[in-house]
Amino acid sequence: MGNPTLKTKMTRKFKYLFSLLALTLLICCKSVGQISKDTTACLIRFAEGKTVSYKIPMTKYCFVKEAGIKNKRDWSGGWVMKWDVVKNNNSNLLFLEMNSTDVVGWLGNGNVSGSVQLVLELPAFTDTFNLKGLSYTTKGLSIINNYGGIDAKKEYLNGEIKLTKNSGKVFISSFINLLTERPNTKQQFILNNNAIPSLTFDQYQELENKVDSTREAETDLMVNALTETIVSRDSIWEIEKKRIKDSLKLHPYTGKFRFWISDIDKAGYSRNTYCITDDSLLIKEGPYDFIYLAKNYSKDSVYFRKPLNQTEKELLSKIEKRIELDSLKESYHNFCIIDGLILSFSFESAKFSKDVTVSNYYNETIAFVIDLVNKMSPKKYQLWYDKKVLLKQQSDCNR
Repeated sequence: MGNPTLKTKMTRKFKYLFSLLALTLLICCKSVGQISKDTTACLIRFAEGKTVSYKIPMTKYCFVKEAGIKNKRDWSGGWVMKWDVVKNNNSNLLFLEMNSTDVVGWLGNGNVSGSVQLVLELPAFTDTFNLKGLSYTTKGLSIINNYGGIDAKKEYLNGEIKLTKNSGKVFISSFINLLTERPNTKQQFILNNNAIPSLTFDQYQELENKVDSTREAETDLMVNALTETIVSRDSIWEIEKKRIKDSLKLHPYTGKFRFWISDIDKAGYSRNTYCITDDSLLIKEGPYDFIYLAKNYSKDSVYFRKPLNQTEKELLSKIEKRIELDSLKESYHNFCIIDGLILSFSFESAKFSKDVTVSNYYNETIAFVIDLVNKMSPKKYQLWYDKKVLLKQQSDCNR
């Protein structure tokens, strides 16, 4: 991390990656979509295949005056977003929505999983609008029901809605059933003359824009915090590597040739480690951290273990000769890719000690080592190292 230009590039790449991660986390952890705090405005959900029910607050619950959904040819027909809503003097929109990731405490709560959105485009009316016999074919109805999964399932909708205008306010009464088969689920929107937030088209768009601005500002803060943390972690990792090297100088390894490979998944905070000694192969899984090269890290779980046969011992001897003769560098990186393939190697013998990190980069000697290790390993644990793909990525990066 001593090169300022390289550090700047890496920081920018970190910020790009974590802007995506932070946006996901922010959407997952913030409840910013709820227009109404009316605790009676709930989606009643019945546990799948059971009679037990629970209430989930609606995260968008409003009546938008003089508004409609854009021309069907320009609209995807999916979840109705703010840009799908257009000004229309001859219609109104009713939103009854429960977006799972906008519900406070949704993370880890399986009962909340499965978002629901019901949007009804209504004609202009003066006093009362009464709609009975609701179904999936009701004109102006848009419905998304992800409870029970998004795979094809039989879906049914029935019920009625009554809207009343009184002294500038809008009141709603409804009894709506959302039903599916395979899986068998049931949900209800039951409201009894509730006052529903009534917005003009401009007020609705302004509110949605404020929600987006809040998310963007908080995402920026999270991105900066995450970037600083990762840069700091990697700097500490470099210090730890130096400490290990200094220790090896004082206490050099004098045994038979051995090596290990760590296949690192930074995003998943994990790594698989392949430990190869003169007589055995051990494949383990553990957390990615600053001591991921520790062969006997206590948190590791053993996936596979086997003694080496005579043929495999001969393969190990070939690796030792190749590594001893090759002037490998400490690192090989494709800086156009963050994360992706990251392999860390440590080779030890009484004659030499070499550490090499390879990140989304093709090297013939590394390919030779991986090929021989894969011959020793079960198919399900073989390492990916595709020459054609990696060279293309390197070529693309150098353009």
